[in-house]
Amino acid sequence: MFNQAAFQTGRLLRINLRRDWRKLLVWLLVMTGLFAAIAGKFNSLYGTKADIAQITATLKNPAMIAMFGRLPSAPLNTADVFASEMTVFMAIFGAIMNFTFAIPLTRGDEESGVTELVSAHAVGILAPLNAAISELFLLNAGLTGLYLGGLQLSGLTGATFAGNLVLSCGLGLNGFLFALVAIVCAQISGSSRGAMSMAYGVFGLAYLWRMVTDVTHPSLTWWSPLGWVEKFSSYRDNNWLPALLMLISIVILLTATLLLREHRDFNSGLIAPRPGRKRAVWWLKGPAGLFWRLDRTTILVWLIAVAILGASYGSVFDSVAGILKHNPLYAGLLGDPHAMHAATTQIIKSFMALLTIVFAVLAAIPGLQLINRIISDENRGYLELLHAGPTPRWRLFGTLIIGGSLTSLLTLGAGIAGLGGAANAVLKQPLPSANFINIFIANSTAVLLILSFAAILAGWLPRFTNLIWGYLGLIFFVGYLGGLLNLPKWTDKLSPFGYLGRVPVHTLNWSVFWWQLALVAVCFAIALVGYQRRDIAAKN
Repeated sequence: MFNQAAFQTGRLLRINLRRDWRKLLVWLLVMTGLFAAIAGKFNSLYGTKADIAQITATLKNPAMIAMFGRLPSAPLNTADVFASEMTVFMAIFGAIMNFTFAIPLTRGDEESGVTELVSAHAVGILAPLNAAISELFLLNAGLTGLYLGGLQLSGLTGATFAGNLVLSCGLGLNGFLFALVAIVCAQISGSSRGAMSMAYGVFGLAYLWRMVTDVTHPSLTWWSPLGWVEKFSSYRDNNWLPALLMLISIVILLTATLLLREHRDFNSGLIAPRPGRKRAVWWLKGPAGLFWRLDRTTILVWLIAVAILGASYGSVFDSVAGILKHNPLYAGLLGDPHAMHAATTQIIKSFMALLTIVFAVLAAIPGLQLINRIISDENRGYLELLHAGPTPRWRLFGTLIIGGSLTSLLTLGAGIAGLGGAANAVLKQPLPSANFINIFIANSTAVLLILSFAAILAGWLPRFTNLIWGYLGLIFFVGYLGGLLNLPKWTDKLSPFGYLGRVPVHTLNWSVFWWQLALVAVCFAIALVGYQRRDIAAKN
């Protein structure tokens, strides 16, 4: 019996790998290349004591602690700085990578009918799930080995094999842990969209807890799975206790996943959907009402989550404002209270400019999901009835473009509003509301540009729509780590945000706003023309 189940799982795993190998290879190359390239660059960036002292002073302020985690105690070497900057960052990307595989491999295949076709043969009920888990295990195990090899080849000053091993294993275990979190969510939720939203919600809570506790009570960071990667203390204590906690959590999640799968019906979650109305309301007529009914939960979850994230960052602004006050060197140099206030305001504005890239990238995600929905629903055959009816193609796609754009703008506004409200609640001298309004105006066009690029791909080149996610990752990397890694200035121009200036540190550039807005309109028009003209491929 056991041999037969293992054989079935093995065959399904080979089929999955044959289907997904290109996507797996791209993620492995991108993640490993990014990690190893940055590790190799750190010796030139922070190879001297003076360089290390300068970056240490930056990373020790509360704003940087909230984003990257706490530094170990001095003295530091290059490897210590690398681990402090990159551990949380790579853990975030590892979780995102696993989410993109875990949900499609489970609930995605059920909704598309693939699992139903497989289950029609002599295959156990758990074989497709076991094959998906095995693929995720191989992905994270391969990533762990490539991380270790990249770190060994990079020649980081102060790095040891033991430190490289604990850091690589920690990131690999963290990724597999969140992959199982997503699969558990797939058993609970009634749809793949709901499962993805639930998984990101759990991840967001883990990130928020890590962020707040890192700034206020570091000992409580142990209660966040995302905080465990910090506790490895790579290149210092090389603490394997977090690995043990991850392994225990993985066993618990594996057990829960298998039990939940056995107790739920095929293509349905444990949470039953609420019964609908007997008669539909008038505003459900047309594509706008349809897509709102399907995606309203996801939209609301994104709005609330980003608003909470903004409020969490805003709550540490009092600590950021206290950097100069509690630094005797700066206090002695500035002396004048007015100069102190001006310098403090400048630090806060710099922090706001850095946070903006986080909110903007997050705001783009739900908009991209809505726009790319035209491809996934088209491939699954969901849109055949709509295309056969009187609704024009341009109206259908235009509804998703408008809905995605509004969702992203509202999400961006929610994050900035949460940031401003919490910041002014804790600061003794509140910041003018014009700062937050200018941040929203300046970054709104950049977010819309990202969506317009995705719309062009969906309208003209539907096979390449996933490229937009790589581009979004590049934007986040350049904006989030570009300053700390001293990337060349020209890299800023790879992102729409690189043309805006660092608002509110700099004033809002209205000429950039208007030409980006005009480009958005042109790109959306091109996308609509492309979708109107190209063939529609439906896969049943």
